[in-house]
Amino acid sequence: MTTLAPETAELNPSQVEAVEHAEGPLLILAGAGSGKTRVVTHRIAHLIDAAAVAPWNILAVTFTNKAADEMRSRVTALSSERGAGMELGTFHGVCARILRRFSDRIGINRNFTIFDGTDQTAVVRTAMKDLGLAASQVSPAGARNAISRAKDELMTHHQFAEHAQGFFEDMVAKIYARYEQILNGAEGQDFGDLIVSAVRLIREDAEVLAYYQDRFRHVMVDEYQDTNRAQYVLVRELSAARRNLAVVGDDDQSIYGWRGADIRNLMDFETEYPDARVVKLEQNYRSTQLILDAAHGVVERLPGRKEKRLWTERSGGEKVRVLESYDDEDEALRVLEEVQGLIAREGGRRGDFAVMYRTNAQSRLLEESFVKAGLPYQLVGATEFYGRREVKDMLGYLRCVANPRDSVSFGRVANVPARGLGEKTLGLLDEWAAQRTMAPGEALRMLAAEPPDPVPPMLAGRALKALLPLGEMFLRLDAAAAEMPLPRLLQEIYRETGYEDYLRADPEDAEERIDNVVELIGASAKYADLLPEEAMTSFLQEVALISDVDALKAEADAVTLITLHAAKGLEFKNVFVTGFEEELCPHVRSFADPAQMEEERRLAYVGITRAQDRLFLSYAKFRGGWGSRSRVPSRFLQDIPEEAMERDRPVVTTATDFPGMADPAVKAATVATERSYRDGQKVRHPVFGVGVVISGKLGPGGEEVQVAFPEAGVKLLSVAFANLDII
Repeated sequence: MTTLAPETAELNPSQVEAVEHAEGPLLILAGAGSGKTRVVTHRIAHLIDAAAVAPWNILAVTFTNKAADEMRSRVTALSSERGAGMELGTFHGVCARILRRFSDRIGINRNFTIFDGTDQTAVVRTAMKDLGLAASQVSPAGARNAISRAKDELMTHHQFAEHAQGFFEDMVAKIYARYEQILNGAEGQDFGDLIVSAVRLIREDAEVLAYYQDRFRHVMVDEYQDTNRAQYVLVRELSAARRNLAVVGDDDQSIYGWRGADIRNLMDFETEYPDARVVKLEQNYRSTQLILDAAHGVVERLPGRKEKRLWTERSGGEKVRVLESYDDEDEALRVLEEVQGLIAREGGRRGDFAVMYRTNAQSRLLEESFVKAGLPYQLVGATEFYGRREVKDMLGYLRCVANPRDSVSFGRVANVPARGLGEKTLGLLDEWAAQRTMAPGEALRMLAAEPPDPVPPMLAGRALKALLPLGEMFLRLDAAAAEMPLPRLLQEIYRETGYEDYLRADPEDAEERIDNVVELIGASAKYADLLPEEAMTSFLQEVALISDVDALKAEADAVTLITLHAAKGLEFKNVFVTGFEEELCPHVRSFADPAQMEEERRLAYVGITRAQDRLFLSYAKFRGGWGSRSRVPSRFLQDIPEEAMERDRPVVTTATDFPGMADPAVKAATVATERSYRDGQKVRHPVFGVGVVISGKLGPGGEEVQVAFPEAGVKLLSVAFANLDII
């Protein structure tokens, strides 16, 4: 056995086994917090210093530039040759370098331009324009995502067209073909192309393949469970000659299936390489044993998972705190109080705390409570709630109604959704309004209320025809604002402007954005009893205060607000997982799909294993949206050993305990013991039409069913109010 560098004294036996394995396939099953980065970097240093492998004969691939930079820094510190010449980077970076060298072999200009996500959407828009397709027919973002997923599967536009099903895919097939023509004409490669073109290069040119198989004599891939098919094929081809392929991954942390990752790449590794050495890294260096016991309880129920059990020398620890709150607003305050209390009692840093959630929409109440308390926070992986595009658009409309002279908001929303109002037409309106010392919004209303006779020459014809419907819409919203409560007005704006249809046109992220609009409407409920004008003014003033917190993000010592997906790879001393309840964690979209439910379980596991010292799992009895609904704790709580948890005293949930509250949803009710509708049963809804029941549940708030409607999609309905008829 070769002698390891002195630094390897810090490695445990399993880590040493993985580091010392030099020849042949290797699967490293690295549990959460088990020191996988340490193993990867020590293994590279060992190959160079002990196994006499030249640095340039090593290829190490990971998913982020940050991870690649950290690995490179550690290898430099460990290796006598400092890793000079080693190919270490992201999949996209490595493939770009390969293509720069040999792209002419497949007819690609070596000086190709790399198109990022924004560029890709712009090209999709151009393609749609060339094809005469409107954004109301196909969402440009949805089409771009569909094209990206096709490239992840190495599917050309010809193959996509052959397998297209339904209107959306038929349209995407046409867009994809034109998209490729535009990219090729511009000598561009999008992110997907970098992998696809590299695979095509090594498949079509035996000389290039032989060159890289000889150069990359050892191939290492980090986060292997997150690879897609194109990345899998690339790695397989490059390592085929010598089979010195080492992959590091954890099936328990596979949470990116929705963006193309294929867990089968990891799960089938031992089948593809029967002689592979399998090393399990089960010693955890992050969390206490009680936190690990909680995590294992959640994940051990996954069918077909690769068995491993994390353990740590940090025995015991504080029990997992389960927090029960009355509603989501109460939940935000409870989290705030817990954070403030721990900081006050123990003098901890704000940066030691992270609050996690399943959807971005959940951050709003947390942000509001933190801002009001003056507690700095930083939002990771998303924009602040009131800075999100759909929220800003809705607020833009509300500002136009509240103040017709607000030309900035008018400029934002005039053509969103698209109404055929180009820059030229809006410019003519601005000019005509300026001649009358009016704002564009005021002038537009005047045009719609009393069309001038004769029509101004500059607005005659198509310009006026495009402008009048928008002006008439604002007049209707003005009338609604004079009499409707604020939440109802926002719903009217959502419907009247066509914004709901606009969001639903993008199947890739429609649910997330719709959730944000629902959350905004819920946020306005506190002003429902005020006079309409006062309600708008007060709400918009509060929103302006909430939005003005960008400076807090620069604070190093701030509480982190983050989605569970974005938290992967991070760790914090104290972690709060909020919304730990049915319909959020697991998300309602997973109820009818076992594979999605498995991913939700892994996502919960990822959140739990971010915690080092303390873990709080929080759920609410009621959560707002279009209207408060009763909730039940996440099914994942049932899988955590009771001895690992400390439950809060139950909250009181009757109206008499909350003076002034008349919400019938919180009154004592007789709980049904048998469901009224069975799964698979056809029902008719007075608004959504005929649908199929896909799931249901009984709870203290009554019976709820999840119904799939052909046109409206999946809806969660309260049986007491839905008026469903059995067909």
